[in-house]
Amino acid sequence: MQNTIYIKHEIANVINIAKIITIHYFEYGKDYKFHGESHDFWEIIYSDKGHVCITSGEHEFMLEQGELVFLRPNLYHNICSDRKHAANVFIISFDTNSSAMRYFEDKVIKIPDGLKGLISQIIAEGKSAFILPMPDPKLRELIPKEDSMIGAQQLVRLNLEQFLILLLRHEQQTKINNQLFTSKSKFDNHIAAQIKKLLEDHLFDKITVSQISERLHYGKTHLSTAFKKVYNRSIIDYYTFIKIEEAKRLIREENYSITEISTILKFDTPQYFSKRFKQYVSMSPKEYLFSVKID
Repeated sequence: MQNTIYIKHEIANVINIAKIITIHYFEYGKDYKFHGESHDFWEIIYSDKGHVCITSGEHEFMLEQGELVFLRPNLYHNICSDRKHAANVFIISFDTNSSAMRYFEDKVIKIPDGLKGLISQIIAEGKSAFILPMPDPKLRELIPKEDSMIGAQQLVRLNLEQFLILLLRHEQQTKINNQLFTSKSKFDNHIAAQIKKLLEDHLFDKITVSQISERLHYGKTHLSTAFKKVYNRSIIDYYTFIKIEEAKRLIREENYSITEISTILKFDTPQYFSKRFKQYVSMSPKEYLFSVKID
């Protein structure tokens, strides 16, 4: 019997955590202050409750609840309370040479709710795998528990790797969404400008949203939404507005009667023109003429 040949695929590791150095969950008092340090491995500080003051290199900032900061290797950093509020903080440090980690260098990220559960799992597995006494910032070594649950150490690593990969995905998707939003905004501006030009070109004519849709080859709903988003008024509202503005100019010039102006601007009837004029100007065409006349 001939053996079937299979190709063994080597799994690509985007982020590989080689070693875990420390795991902490601190409940800081309002006056807590660390002395500051730097080391040759990565550190994550996550503000679980409240906020803390962070020094990262030459930068100082407030880490708000639900945010975490990535501290790259050999970067001096410090943490302290704000002297007004207590805070709960999760800290984990680890060793990795994965190039994907460059994205996280010195970044502060608001953690999506869907990933907060993984932080809880890392803490839970860390307590299962290692002897974690009362939080001690001077802790320099993780001591494995002799009676730890099977695979607890590995799950700390796997959960951390999963957290980092999913966070990286989230950040990339957010970037794509922002780019799409920017592109869509530019597109909406372009479409709205085309609509505006068509309306102004047909000031002394009549053009409908359906006709604009046929001209620009986009659906009426899409055109109406884009125009409203850019100009904060509907297509018909803007069209009527510019016609009324032109009517005001023609009335001031006194070369045409109210009825003639109604016809020039293609209103259905003089009565409808007067009604719309009063709606936009808060006076009838005759009242407007009287108000602008100079004795």
